[in-house]
Amino acid sequence: MQTLKAIMGAAVLAAVIAAGDANFARAETVLRFNNVLPPTHVIRKRGWDAWARDVAKATGNRVRIEFTTKALGILPRAFDLARDGVADIGWGVQGYTPGRFISAEVVEVPFLSETAEALSVAYWRVYKKHFEKAAEYKGVHLLGLHTHSPGDVFTAKTPISKLADLRGLKIRVVNRATSQILRSYGGAPVREPAPKVKQLLSKGVIDGTFFTADAINSFRLGEQIRHWLRFSDGLYNTSFFMVVNLKTWNTIPAIDRKAVMSVSGEHFARLMGQLWDESQRDGVKLLFLNGVRPKEPSATQMKALRAKFAGFEANWIRKVEARGIDGGAALKMLRAEVAAYKIK
Repeated sequence: MQTLKAIMGAAVLAAVIAAGDANFARAETVLRFNNVLPPTHVIRKRGWDAWARDVAKATGNRVRIEFTTKALGILPRAFDLARDGVADIGWGVQGYTPGRFISAEVVEVPFLSETAEALSVAYWRVYKKHFEKAAEYKGVHLLGLHTHSPGDVFTAKTPISKLADLRGLKIRVVNRATSQILRSYGGAPVREPAPKVKQLLSKGVIDGTFFTADAINSFRLGEQIRHWLRFSDGLYNTSFFMVVNLKTWNTIPAIDRKAVMSVSGEHFARLMGQLWDESQRDGVKLLFLNGVRPKEPSATQMKALRAKFAGFEANWIRKVEARGIDGGAALKMLRAEVAAYKIK
């Protein structure tokens, strides 16, 4: 009798354990990340993959990131694909949908930072204090924001030593700010995603592009780019987002949502900024190896440029005021955070 009870007890315990295992298995969440880059791209290898490992570790493997084998749509639709549930997670560029994410244009203002790391971390902090209340990311949960390294101008055949040399040239632009800068100097903006630049240059569709130095390496443009106009603290910058579908996010247990955010937000901003700065240095090395030497504005020219572009800030401040954002305070905080940031 005792033996029978023991057997029955063991059977019940096994059933409970099995049920617990099943519940644990059901609690596991696999988030499908819309992969818009090749697996060898530095952002994918050293950025997204590293973040995915951080997520798995922080959640005890209860939340895992799975990358699609190919893009589920064009990059300008990355936000909508995540919002509509075609993908769970999307990464993209706010500037590819002009006028939609007005707060993001704060980092498009010229001459903000010498590094992506400082600007990216500062940007996330400013978002949490000033931009979050504007609710521009409806239908998703915002996992992170970041920028790239300081942006410059590159051309294939036409030498450029100053922005006035862009007159009459067809230049690929990346956001509203670069389009405005180019038009103010008589250039013709061409709006196309970064992966198309190599093809556009080879066919003569564009004469050059706004880009970061690292992109010369990442998009294999070493044989095409011959001229470089450099600005140490960036003629422009670009804002990137990482979002997760809101319904999917809300199905994840609260403890795991908290764990995911512990390695997202500012952590993700720092991670992406650091890798972009490292990649930028690699791009500069490649340019120099190829005999491309940068032309840089003099102190006098920079003073004139700062005065010329001061209107960018005023215009942005007016626009975000309509969304209840104190743009002046946000921009002041951004610059202060960048200035105070210490690269480790």
